[in-house]
Amino acid sequence: MFGLICCHDPKEPPYREIERVRFRAVSVTVGETLRARLSCRAAARTLTREGVREAVFPTEPIFREAFAKFGIVPVSSVPLYRATAAAIVRRYMMRRGIDSHRATVLFAAEEVTTEFRRMVESLSADVRYIALRVPDDGRLAAALQRQRGVAAQRSGQNTPGLTVAFGAVEAEGTVLRFDDTLRVSYDSAYPNALLTALWRAGALDADMLCVTSVETE
Repeated sequence: MFGLICCHDPKEPPYREIERVRFRAVSVTVGETLRARLSCRAAARTLTREGVREAVFPTEPIFREAFAKFGIVPVSSVPLYRATAAAIVRRYMMRRGIDSHRATVLFAAEEVTTEFRRMVESLSADVRYIALRVPDDGRLAAALQRQRGVAAQRSGQNTPGLTVAFGAVEAEGTVLRFDDTLRVSYDSAYPNALLTALWRAGALDADMLCVTSVETE
C-alpha cells in the first residue's frame, strides 16, 4: 500500500480510494514550526505501523526528513518515465528541433530491460540512424534488423545528435537521461508521483498517457 500525505485537512479519513486504488492517508501541518515537525513525525509513525514504505508527498513545504528517518520515501516517477520512454523521446526531439530522419540517436543502458527494448523498437519506426551502447549490443542489433529491418550502428561510428540514457552510463552530446533529473508533464490533473503509484497498482495504462512537455536539469 502507498501512503498519501495531505495538508490542511486534519479530518482526512485514514484511507482514500483513487481510481480504485486504496491509499493510507495522513494529514500534516505545513510550515517550519515545531507543530509542523511534530505532525510529520506522527504521520510517519502512523504510516510505518501500517507497513507503508513509499508515499505520495505534497508540493507544499513539509518536514520530509521526518519521514526519511522512518524509512518512508517519495514514490519515484522514473519507472513511469521509462514505461513511456518512446513518447518522451519523441516530445523531447520535437522541442529541441532534432530531425529524426537526419540525426543519429544513441541508445545507452546498463542493461537491456523490457522498457528499454520497447522504446528502441518503437522509435526505430521514426529514427533513421540508431546507435547502441548496451551489454551484448549485437543481440539487440540483430533483433532490430530481423524484426524491424533497421541496421543499428555501433556506438562511436558517428557523433550522436541525441543520447538517450537509462542509468549511469557514459553519454555525450545532447543527453536525455531517464533518472530523477528528468521533468515530464502528462495530460493529467494528477501529479506524476500519484500517476506512478496508480500505474504500479495496475489502475492506469501508461500507453494512454500523453506527454505534453519534457525538461532536463
